[in-house]
Amino acid sequence: MKYIEPVKSAVLFLLVMLSVVLTFIIWTYTPDYKFIEQTEGKEILIDAQKNLEDVIKPYKAIYRAEDEFTGTVSNSAMKDIMNAFKGWNILELVRVNNEISSDYVNELIRANNRMTVFFAGEIPFSAFSSIFQFADKELPETTFNRMIIDWSQYNNKELQIFFVSSNNKSLLRSHVSIANAHQFVSDIVEPSKQYGVFKEVERDGYTSLYVANDKIESVKYTYYIVDLPLESFKNVLFTDPNIVQSNVESSTSEKYTDGMSLMTIDKRLKSLNYVYPAAESSERTEPSKLLNSSFEFINEHGGFTADYRYVSTSTSKNQLDYQLYLQGYPVYSDQATTRITTVWGDNRIFRYKRPYFSLDMDISEQEIKELPSGAEIVEKIHTLNNIVLSDIDEIVLGYYLTKEENESLFNLEPRWFVIRNGAWILLTPDMLGGVKNGLE
Repeated sequence: MKYIEPVKSAVLFLLVMLSVVLTFIIWTYTPDYKFIEQTEGKEILIDAQKNLEDVIKPYKAIYRAEDEFTGTVSNSAMKDIMNAFKGWNILELVRVNNEISSDYVNELIRANNRMTVFFAGEIPFSAFSSIFQFADKELPETTFNRMIIDWSQYNNKELQIFFVSSNNKSLLRSHVSIANAHQFVSDIVEPSKQYGVFKEVERDGYTSLYVANDKIESVKYTYYIVDLPLESFKNVLFTDPNIVQSNVESSTSEKYTDGMSLMTIDKRLKSLNYVYPAAESSERTEPSKLLNSSFEFINEHGGFTADYRYVSTSTSKNQLDYQLYLQGYPVYSDQATTRITTVWGDNRIFRYKRPYFSLDMDISEQEIKELPSGAEIVEKIHTLNNIVLSDIDEIVLGYYLTKEENESLFNLEPRWFVIRNGAWILLTPDMLGGVKNGLE
């Protein structure tokens, strides 16, 4: 019995030391992060990722020389122009006017030895930072949708550029120092002498429109389409795809929800509409941040599944739109969605609407369609009661998409369209009256 107390003391000491050792081990434990990294899920890509310059492209270029306009909407010409811009050293940007008049813009474009490059949407200067070399470290938080390039002084290895914003009525000017101005003239300016003649359509108090003066030949296409995997969009858009519930509401409608966000599928228009209500925000986002956020969100999951191009923005709604293009021409339809729309919210996407189909294979025979010239279209618009030239933004050649009875086939026919307040209006044969457009 005399050894009981020493034994109890020894056992208590051992228990205390064991507790100290275990506590030390817990405090100093470091998990094997390499193992954790190996178990991370793979990135979900619906299609290949793109560069920002792949979705920011001009749709038209016109040239003024010897008091005559020539121009092109050729896809290859637009690529050549954007390639020619790469590496340009843009010297100091000078704000010339914050309330530029339409007449002054027309005069800038009308001067000889100048070319004007047209963009569908207002572009923040920062979006061109991967193309141009800007001398200014801090770029202005403003936008432009036309670039007027003056090559009259190119012998001095310098070009003058005007950046015009139709929305903001602003004008900025700069000079470009390029290593080989002669090459720019030979590669970009000289080919314009072979382009078709363009007509200036003057409008009192408004900027002019510029349309082709000759009839246009274009091709009708028929494409097989494929549906993009809705499961992939579900995995991309929802935080925890495993808890998402789906509900087939009808033969043309299906919904997915996790209780916080909703994705609605419209099988008739082949579109999906995702919304996360908690992110809704009335705070206006700066144009540069808005474009970057929208582009990165779509590009992270390879969402530019065809030739989609940035075409418009509404900063009051934090909304950006990307239009489907084919062979350099916009594609419009009332039978299927052909536009990607994003609405940015509180530090994340609020709304995302887009097509879930892709044009897979052209199965058409070469079918040439002759369309009236832009000048003829303008004359016909003068006779219409529901369209006034002063109210429209642009007259464009594009493709009108229709479905065949076999809904896996889409027809794309070349047509003339009017763009008004960002929306398209198809100029039908009935509206055009006696003008034959080869599509009846």
